[in-house]
Amino acid sequence: MRIGIIGLPASGKTTLFNALTRGRAATGFAAGRGANLGVAHVPDNRLDALTELYKPQRTVPAEVTYVDLPGPSEYDGPKGGMFAGEALTQLQTVDAVLVVVRGFEDASVPHVKGGTDWRRDVSDIAFDLLFADIALLDQRIERLTKDIKGASQADRVRINNDIESLRHLQSELEEGTPLRAREFTEQERGAVRDTFLLSALPFLVAVNIGEGEIPTSDQMSSEASEAVGTQKSGAVAVCASLEAALAGMDADEEADFRESMEAGESGLSRIINLSYEVLGLISFLTVGEDEVRAWTVERDTPAAVAAGRIHSDIERGFIRGEVVAYDDLLKCGSQSEARTRGLLRSEGREYLMQDGDTVNFLFSV
Repeated sequence: MRIGIIGLPASGKTTLFNALTRGRAATGFAAGRGANLGVAHVPDNRLDALTELYKPQRTVPAEVTYVDLPGPSEYDGPKGGMFAGEALTQLQTVDAVLVVVRGFEDASVPHVKGGTDWRRDVSDIAFDLLFADIALLDQRIERLTKDIKGASQADRVRINNDIESLRHLQSELEEGTPLRAREFTEQERGAVRDTFLLSALPFLVAVNIGEGEIPTSDQMSSEASEAVGTQKSGAVAVCASLEAALAGMDADEEADFRESMEAGESGLSRIINLSYEVLGLISFLTVGEDEVRAWTVERDTPAAVAAGRIHSDIERGFIRGEVVAYDDLLKCGSQSEARTRGLLRSEGREYLMQDGDTVNFLFSV
């Protein structure tokens, strides 16, 4: 999973990126104009329990790649220019966008628009995505219009149908409707096949709050979730400066500090869990004395396709998967005991993987 982090200047997006990835990218006025790339490990208590059970040589959590995109040096409202150049190129490689908006007050670092209003900022950035898509569709229509010249009659019909579909999508964007809020028809999918549309990406929002707002972060998260809606969208409130400070502590120190700050669950865990929820992702697990590992797939992924996440040879030569639910494996203590108790199942290539399945894939190539 690859997520692009976007936001206005002084929103704290790079601070949050550093917290998520334990990175050290420059922030504020010292920040460069290029994108920052980092990897975050997906928190999963199941891995800890399985590691204790199997004592493997190594434990490998699932990973999320974050791309912290350079923000505009100035911003006076949505005009479509926020996503151009490298920002546009990088966004065309991601599976979702994480919009960081400023929910904290700091007189020493003025908001680029003169006052803090995270709802306004979410709306502005959302509209910038729409405007970018309108421009991308304009370019696509222009190319297709040129292609009509000299085209056969059959190709002319196809091209005209594509142009009509693109103009219909443009009209929806102009009305303020993001493309993630709709399902594409087969005709529309064909019309946009060479165009990466930004407003079709899942839309995650992190409201960056100050330490004084941490005790009310759950309420803020609910308000933000209501504001962004539920169509491939979600929101959470997080204190990026606190999370960045805690990222350098060991687990016990972090737990004690969170308790003293009434910070509750890690904001980073909530962001990653929200990402999984909105993108419809799950984790399955492979276990053994050599390695305990979590793998990420989309919900309802067939077993053979999930096996291909490990290696293409396993998918190609798939025979069956020996599956034990995580809770059952913990109760039994081993896959052999789970087999004895009738809790290990043999599943075929079309079996739909479930979150927390522990599986051993059998294959022959």
